[in-house]
Amino acid sequence: MIYLDTSALVKRFVEETGTSVVRALRSREPHRATATIAYAELYAGLARKRRDGHLPQDSYARLRRHIEDEWPSYVRVELLREILDLSRELLERHPLRGFDAIHLASALSVKTRLEEDILFLASDVKLLRAAGAEHLKTLNVEQPSTL
Repeated sequence: MIYLDTSALVKRFVEETGTSVVRALRSREPHRATATIAYAELYAGLARKRRDGHLPQDSYARLRRHIEDEWPSYVRVELLREILDLSRELLERHPLRGFDAIHLASALSVKTRLEEDILFLASDVKLLRAAGAEHLKTLNVEQPSTL
């Protein structure tokens, strides 16, 4: 199972540094998870690119269809009280942003429920360090040598 935070998930749909790593892992690993907040975060980033003129409307529409087609294939971790509580604990232990703590708590929840290792994909170094400290296998998708 791979877990994608939003920085990794966006690379699935938008060509940027790390896209080839995310696509290669996705093709090899049919089981993938993310937090439900990634949906809003993903669209926030795409809408910003569109507003700033970096993503034409027709490309945005195509990406939107692609996202909507693929979204149901992800195990989606809901933002429940247990995730919020664990996020608070993670924020007390690690220098994380709020949504990063939610992603890390979500990944840890998936690992606990499956009782197996998962590979945590992200590009934020602080988040990856915290994930490693919490005993997750990690991969910085922006470092091609890591694949």
